[in-house]
Parts: sequence; structure tokens; C-alpha cells
Amino acid sequence: MTEVVTRRREMLARTPLFAAIPPALLDELAVKAKTIKVEGREILFSKGDPGDRLYLVSKGMIRIGVLSAEGREVTYGMIQPGELFGEIAVLDGGVRSADATAMEDCELLALERRDVLGFLDRHPSQALHLLKVLCNRVRRADDLLEDIVFLSLPSRLAKHLMMLGGLLGTREKAQGPITIRLSQQEVADHLGISRESVNKVLSKWEQAGIVALGRGQITLTKSAALDEFISPP
Repeated sequence: MTEVVTRRREMLARTPLFAAIPPALLDELAVKAKTIKVEGREILFSKGDPGDRLYLVSKGMIRIGVLSAEGREVTYGMIQPGELFGEIAVLDGGVRSADATAMEDCELLALERRDVLGFLDRHPSQALHLLKVLCNRVRRADDLLEDIVFLSLPSRLAKHLMMLGGLLGTREKAQGPITIRLSQQEVADHLGISRESVNKVLSKWEQAGIVALGRGQITLTKSAALDEFISPP
């Protein structure tokens, strides 16, 4: 077995979907997987495209979202290294339910639909793990809907900034402020709201010393204050 196949098998084994599969069985998929590189801001697939592959992120981050009827983007999730995406359309044979866009230069592991279905046909007991992954997707979608319905704009924005800080944020020094290198327009697009609405809230927070705004970046200077918006007393 080549070093490349071994590396792919190890990557697949670290995902919830394939974690419990014996290595000998996982090799069946590892030999069929392909490595794909995607540049930052490149669209991997769009809503309505055929669902012919599922993907595993090995490097970088993928944004999953859709365009609203008004032409605004709404983010469903940010897929990090070690996580899968694109499995729903692969399994039901339907079209893509959302867009997938690279947040930065990414390296992905791709599995063709025919290979995934063939593997499940040969090893039907492994389908249980797939059901667990899909249930997790449903739970995340429920959480997103709950946020939209019940949280105020400041609460939604605070929660999203804290999530982005954990995923994309950088610090100049340990325990220092977290800087997110995204524009206000990009953050607004993630939430499916206008830039003006985001700027109105951020400007108030800047005056209060909670954030610092720069060109193409937002610095979280008082993360504890943002937590209070997410979980008010």
C-alpha cells in the first residue's frame, strides 16, 4: 500500500462517518479517493448542481450557504479540517442543497457517489454511522433556524463573531484580542442581512470598546461582553 493511500485512510478514519470502520475495509475507499485543491473564494459547487461527490476537508475551510430571494447570502456552516460535507446529495441522488465556497486555499479529499454507495452495499452495517452524521446536520440546521427566529440581531451577530473568532481568528500575543480578517460585508453575507445593519451594531460596540474595526477586519477586544449578548442574564 502506498504512503498516499495510507494517509487518506488515516484522514477518513478521523471523521465521525468512517471512524468505526476497520482499517482493512476503509482501504477500499482510500484507494478510490482523490485529492482536490481549491483556491480561496473559489466555488466548489452551487445549489442545484448534481451531487456526485462527498468531500473531506484536509486543509483550509469551506463555507456552506445559499442565496436568499433578495440576493443575500446565508451561511449554514463552516466546514473545518477533518469534517465531511456534500454527503446528503450523494446519498439521495438529488441535487446540491447549498453552495460550497472555499474561504481560503483548501485541500480536499473527494469520494465519488458510486464508490460510496458501492461500499455501503457491500457493508450495510456501516450505514448506521452515516445516519448519525446526517442527524448531526439536522441538529445544526435546527440550531440555525432557532437563532434566526428567537435571537435579536445583536445576539446573532455576537454569536457569529465568537464562532468566527474560534475558527478564523488570530492573536498577536497569547490571551490578546482576537482579529477576524473578514469585511463587514462578508460577515453580513454570512448572516443574510444588510451590511448597514451589521455596521450599525458594530459601530455601537466600537464606541463601547467591545470591538475595533479596521479595513477588512474586526478585532474582538472584549469577548466577555459579546458572551453577554449571546446569553443575557
